[in-house]
Amino acid sequence: MYKYIAIQIPKLMRHILVLLVFYLFLPFSTFGQEEREVIPVNWKEVKEVAEKDPQRIKDLVARLSANVIDTTMTWNERILAYYGQSFLTPYTELGEGRELDKLLNEGKYEECLVGAKEQLKKNPVSLKALRNAVFSITLMARDSTKHYDVSLDEGKVYFNRMNRIFNTIAITGEGTKEKPFYVTAVSDEYLFMNYYLEIWETGSQYLSENFDVFELKETSEYYSRPKIYFEITRVLEIEVSLFQ
Repeated sequence: MYKYIAIQIPKLMRHILVLLVFYLFLPFSTFGQEEREVIPVNWKEVKEVAEKDPQRIKDLVARLSANVIDTTMTWNERILAYYGQSFLTPYTELGEGRELDKLLNEGKYEECLVGAKEQLKKNPVSLKALRNAVFSITLMARDSTKHYDVSLDEGKVYFNRMNRIFNTIAITGEGTKEKPFYVTAVSDEYLFMNYYLEIWETGSQYLSENFDVFELKETSEYYSRPKIYFEITRVLEIEVSLFQ
């Protein structure tokens, strides 16, 4: 199974970057653990729409990724957009995402941003590409030694799109075995834990049926359970397709 390889940023620097992003933009909207609506993903229904009416998913993705939030979108439409995109996106984006991580880690921010934009043309709701775009723009904007042609307004657009996707993942579950969070990529598990739940330290990770399970070394004000379950049916399907 493909394992997510995090960017090799020292822990202190990592938290400084997060603070920079939060300072320049707006904090992510996170949920508490009080009673709330949960809408699990119906993979059969999503796949059926993707095969019979892919344009519907493309239209919903365009609305979900618009510069200004479309407040008329329902949660079911957001779910169909985000999870349905996984049936339309070329599988090559997994390798492309790792290359973007490498560029960001090496300080090649301009190249990383160019690559992220190219990836977003293929998949406008790629969390990996959005994260790398936001970080590239933030770091370039804060570098007083160079005069990068970059706009923080553009960074806010990507940042807000990330927030909408995180909220969409959040509505699919609670992190328990009975109500797991649904994902389409292993990297999304880490991005969701890091930047939405504010959990960085994880312990053991293991597969159980169609779940990816993390035993957490730390919790946060947004997630206090000792384990977190991700439903990875689509992740496993994509990996099987890649090997074939």
